Amino acid sequence: MYKEFYNLKENPFKLSPSLDYFFLSPRIKNMLKLLQYGLEQNVGFMMITGEIGVGKTSFLRYFLSHLDTNVERAYLFNPTFSRTEEILQLLLLDLKVIQEVTANETKVSLLEKLYEYLLRQHVEGKKVLFIVDDAQAASDFVLEELRLLSNFETNQEKLMQILLVGQPELKEKVESYALRQLGQRIAIKVEMSALDQEETEDYIQYRLLRAGAKTNFFKRQAIKLIYKKSKGLPRLINLISERALIAAYLRSQPQIGKKEVKIAIKDLNL
Repeated sequence: MYKEFYNLKENPFKLSPSLDYFFLSPRIKNMLKLLQYGLEQNVGFMMITGEIGVGKTSFLRYFLSHLDTNVERAYLFNPTFSRTEEILQLLLLDLKVIQEVTANETKVSLLEKLYEYLLRQHVEGKKVLFIVDDAQAASDFVLEELRLLSNFETNQEKLMQILLVGQPELKEKVESYALRQLGQRIAIKVEMSALDQEETEDYIQYRLLRAGAKTNFFKRQAIKLIYKKSKGLPRLINLISERALIAAYLRSQPQIGKKEVKIAIKDLNL
């Protein structure tokens, strides 16, 4: 609707994660280096936490897209299980060790298959990364089982790296007395925080330029208001900016000002 009016090739504030629009702030670069270091050093456990809308999914996709080809990875989206066998089967499925889930597999046999696979990867000079998303939803039982899985190791190093990703409640969980053994094993902890006002301006400008804009046509006062209402959360920045663009287009305004942002905020009930 507004792309032609603003000479944009696509929507700059789309909500779906896109590596083309991933904003590499200095803080993000440092976090990526930290995770890469943890992976290279075989630390065993790493953790990413952050509020809803802070960009964990985009961050994780960017991190995974830049891993070396010698890193095999498995992804667990929903860690709400009640049996260890379920975790192991999904892990082995994702790693293509097994082709289907069977009801008669025992925990011992599944652990044997996983251990043999990890040893093969180690001999071939490969690493194995197991990502557990929405880990704050996992029970203490599941988190403890993951800790036990990390016991697979040679005399020198861990055979599998586990990356927990979740909301701030995850940090509270692993710091609890019940999970103190797990908490002590997490060597790399990355906490994603919201953007500050300067980063918010850079973020908006970056996305506009990626979408084909020649300049940042969001006025400074508009950006300040976007930052104030979004609290620096990228998801809310996108929502407000998108609505402000529409409001400005409907009013044939070449620049997005404070008035358009106020209209967007009202439409979104923020």
